[in-house]
Amino acid sequence: MRPFRLLFSLALLLVAGLGTGHAQVEAPAVANKRLFDRTVDELNFRTMETVYDKSFTRNKFPVTLRSHKARKEFDGFGGNANLKKLFLNYNDVSERFKGRFGKGRTDLAEFEKQLNALLIDKNFEFFIRVLPRDERVALIRSLQRAIKQASAQFNASEDPNPEDVAVDEAAVPPADIDAVPTPTDAVEDPAPQPDAQAGPTLASPSAAGRPLDISVRHDWVDYLALLLSATSTLLLFYIVSSVLPDLRARLDGLAEELEERQPTDAARARKRPAGTLPQDRYGDEDDPE
Repeated sequence: MRPFRLLFSLALLLVAGLGTGHAQVEAPAVANKRLFDRTVDELNFRTMETVYDKSFTRNKFPVTLRSHKARKEFDGFGGNANLKKLFLNYNDVSERFKGRFGKGRTDLAEFEKQLNALLIDKNFEFFIRVLPRDERVALIRSLQRAIKQASAQFNASEDPNPEDVAVDEAAVPPADIDAVPTPTDAVEDPAPQPDAQAGPTLASPSAAGRPLDISVRHDWVDYLALLLSATSTLLLFYIVSSVLPDLRARLDGLAEELEERQPTDAARARKRPAGTLPQDRYGDEDDPE
């Protein structure tokens, strides 16, 4: 009996040791995945809370709706079917972001990339369009701070070295350019809310820009434009320094000449006696020779 208990204890210790080792290996990845899902729920809650409080000035979004299921069961929209449909659609669409992390790369860079992708998603921009510009900017900054807080809690003990990541990315084959991209589901546009203010959509920060490490190449058009610009500058300088002063001097001379002629005409008028008429010379012109 005693040997059986000893063997059973050894087997139990072996299983516990294997389970502990497996948990230690799996714990960082599981914890990071749980952190990612929790952060997505927090971002979605803050976004819906801001839009809801703007749409209903007398109601507040319940603080208990921090999960997808709880938000899906919420029905405090005052009978506004369009607004309810908007919230339910965005709740489902934003929940899909949880599937973007946990498969493939699971390092800190991928963690932050997928969370920031939620802020530039077209469904997110469409959902917050009812907010004024300053409130949209304040909301995005608040969500960015939440992402930074989540990144600070990320367990990066299993992250690969940056050199290994660069080698893996270089070994990835190029994408198929003939492949047709799958369109993402867009949130259906509801009727405009009476007490919500519409504003211009934020510019997507994912717009592609020119990399800074690529040198710029100039062609003959650039050099021609530069030559024309220099010629125009020189011509403008010539006009300002030569033509305009000469023109001003001529105008001043004409003004002085006009001022000199005016006293002469006035003096001739004063020499004529008062009450006399000019000499009649019509008879001389009509008298034949």
